[in-house]
Amino acid sequence: MIDFAISLPTWLGVAVSILFATVAGLGVYLVSFRLASIYKIDELKDPVGSLFRVIGMLVSLMLSLAFAEVVVALRTVENAIQREVVAISDTFSDLRSFDEAETRPIQQLVIDYSDLVARDEWPALANDRLGDRTTILKRQLANAVMNLEPTTPAQEKLWSNILADVDAISDNRLIRLNGALAEPPVYINVVFFGFLVTMACFGAYRPQVPLVALVSLYTAFVGLVLYLIVSLSDPFHGAMGLGPEPFEQLVVAMQSEAR
Repeated sequence: MIDFAISLPTWLGVAVSILFATVAGLGVYLVSFRLASIYKIDELKDPVGSLFRVIGMLVSLMLSLAFAEVVVALRTVENAIQREVVAISDTFSDLRSFDEAETRPIQQLVIDYSDLVARDEWPALANDRLGDRTTILKRQLANAVMNLEPTTPAQEKLWSNILADVDAISDNRLIRLNGALAEPPVYINVVFFGFLVTMACFGAYRPQVPLVALVSLYTAFVGLVLYLIVSLSDPFHGAMGLGPEPFEQLVVAMQSEAR
C-alpha cells in the first residue's frame, strides 16, 4: 500500500491515502458502535472518553515524532547535496588554478561527473542504488587527481585541497545513498494501529451527521499526515522528492567557465 501510494502522482497519492484512512477509520467506528450498542452506551461514554484522550494524545505525539524524524533526514540529504555541489565547484576551480592547460582533461571529468549525477545517478537513487556509470567516472576522477604531481608550494596546497574535496564528494555521495535506502519510521504501523483504536473509541457515541463529518475530517487529516511521512522518507522518489537541479546548474556554470 505504501509503495503504491508514493508511486502515484502527488495529488492522486494524497487522495488514495485520505480515502484509505477515512474508509478504515469510519469502518472501525461503525463496527465498534454496533458492538457497543449491545450494552448501555451511556454508561460507556465517560470511561471511553478518558481512554480516547489518552490514546489520541499518544497517537498525535507519535505522528509528530515521525514527521519530525523524516524532515530531519530530508534536511540531512539536502545539506549533503549542497556540500557535494560546493566540493565539485571547488575542485573545478582549484584544478584551473593548479594548471589550467595540464588539468583540462580532469576538469572535463569533473563536468562529466556532475552531468552523470543528474542523468544517471538520480534515476538510480529512485531505485535505492548508485549509478554504475557515475561510480566508474568517480573512480577515474579520483585516480586522475591522485596522479597529479605538484611542483611548487602553491600547487602542493591546491593539491591537498583538491584531495580533500574529492573525499568530500565521496562522503556526501554516500549520504545520498543512505537517504535513498531510508524507510519510513518503524513505528508508523503502531501509529496507524493507535489511530484505529482511537476510531474504535468513537463507537460509544451514536453516529450523527455532525459527528460523522467531524470524524471524517479527522481521518482525512491523519491520512494526509501519514502520506507526507511516507513520501518524505524517500527523498528521491515521487513528485515531492529532491531533484538534481543543483548539479544541472553547476554543469552549465562549469561549461561556461571552461570555454
